[in-house]
Amino acid sequence: MANMKDQTTADGKGGDAKGSATRTIAAAGFALLLVLYFKEALGVAATMYGAVFPLLLGAAIAYVLDILVTAYEKILTRKKSGAAGAGTRRGLGILFALLTVAAAVFIFLRLIIPQIRQFVDLLVAMAPALYDRLLHWAERYADYFPALREKIAGLDLDVESIVQKSFATLTVWAGGTVSLVGNLFSSIMNILIALIFSIYILFGKSRLTGTFRKLSLRYLNEGAREKLNMVLKTADESFSSFIVGQLKEALILGTLCVIGMYIFKFPYPTAIGTIVGLTALVPIVGAYMGAGVGFLLILVSNPLKAFFFLIFIVALQQTEGNLIYPRVVGKSIGLPGIWVLVAITIGGGLFGIAGVMFGVPVFATCYKLLGRSVAAPIDS
Repeated sequence: MANMKDQTTADGKGGDAKGSATRTIAAAGFALLLVLYFKEALGVAATMYGAVFPLLLGAAIAYVLDILVTAYEKILTRKKSGAAGAGTRRGLGILFALLTVAAAVFIFLRLIIPQIRQFVDLLVAMAPALYDRLLHWAERYADYFPALREKIAGLDLDVESIVQKSFATLTVWAGGTVSLVGNLFSSIMNILIALIFSIYILFGKSRLTGTFRKLSLRYLNEGAREKLNMVLKTADESFSSFIVGQLKEALILGTLCVIGMYIFKFPYPTAIGTIVGLTALVPIVGAYMGAGVGFLLILVSNPLKAFFFLIFIVALQQTEGNLIYPRVVGKSIGLPGIWVLVAITIGGGLFGIAGVMFGVPVFATCYKLLGRSVAAPIDS
């Protein structure tokens, strides 16, 4: 009997070794295929990403909206209680969240569009004078810059040539008109699909959560479930804290910018303050992007005030970065400032604006998980 048990154990170990070798060979073969057909693999991945992009966008929208929905549900819970009111509270929370977002977009457009239009009208009216002033300045200092004199002599900005060049450009671009319209239609459809999918997710949150729990119980052991739950909980904390913190910080910064611009009598205070607040959703560099737009808006009407506006924005951003951001966002994320900059740089380089926006919470999640892993006791 003992010999039979030893033989069975040996066979089991041999089977495990063979299975491990098979998995290793399969993984190596798969990696080799990826290397040999890397370009084709990228094409397949891009196609798959394009197919599921509306669903991914919808899931992201649902996650952000769920923060608002949960807040409204807590408010409604004080007035309605019991299982019978749970579905009603969920539906009302989703409705109020959608109305809140729609109202925010409407207010933003109402604030910014009239002043942008005023800026465009002013730019059109002042364009000839600005052009004459630029030519006068260039001719005045042309002796110091010989190349500048040649550029000025080669300028031909009469109306007829501008019209001809415009028609030529339109002729070149005409072939891409259909493609442009198609891309625009595709983008609109993706957004609509994403919105519809996000609403389905919001209404089916409890059902989806239950399904995920059943799948994890069926296919994962207890240790794997605990690790997965820890990762998801950490990611949820990082993302929700970042989104709420960035929204608060953007609102505070935009409000302070508007108030300061009214005090110092800068032009377009509402439009520029709104733009600065909106771009402040991008960590660290966002407010400076909005300040660049504001500088160009003010430069058209008053170059001296545009210079002072830059000084005002730098002072405001320093105050916000040292006093407001660490209290509103920094502590809730739990990520040191140097790593925030690293996350923005890497995320922006890899995934563009989406990487800049969400690189910080992803990095914060990895940072927290790595910290917990390092702090965990080592089994001897």
